[in-house]
Amino acid sequence: MELLPLIALLSLINTILPDFIRNYLKVSRFWKTSRAHTRQWQSEIDDAREELENVRNAEHAGEYAKAIKILRAERKLADAEAKLKSARSMDAFKEMGIDTVAYYVSKVLLALILIVVSILNRSTPVIVIDLGISLAPFTGLLSFPTGVYNAVSVPVWAFSCNVTFRLIYDMIMKRDA
Repeated sequence: MELLPLIALLSLINTILPDFIRNYLKVSRFWKTSRAHTRQWQSEIDDAREELENVRNAEHAGEYAKAIKILRAERKLADAEAKLKSARSMDAFKEMGIDTVAYYVSKVLLALILIVVSILNRSTPVIVIDLGISLAPFTGLLSFPTGVYNAVSVPVWAFSCNVTFRLIYDMIMKRDA
């Protein structure tokens, strides 16, 4: 495969895939976390609500005793609800962490592939432009590792593809938002 489309394709994938993984794929859905503690807290809340209803409906020796038992049952219910809320927020935090790690792993992996391709082909020009077209004052910069006059090197082509695709992708996403 030629370098020009290979690097362009890698740059395009490097632009689109990490955001697709973070925004649409949601890797955390495939990573099943244990929901047992959530079910346990939910059953504890149900028990506490039932106990609160029993205390409210029961006959007591005095108003003070009834008020104390109701307060204890309400406190037990509030504690169970707080624990459930904490468990759910911890699950959401774990899912967010998994999605963030997947995003950065995909970005680093694709960047490493692009770097390896650039290093292996650093002396090969991607495009050699006709001598009739002058690239002065950027001739040396554009063809840096190759040494070929009026050429575009692999690192420069990879950088320009990455910047261009990122700019286009950002413009498309801002327009859709």
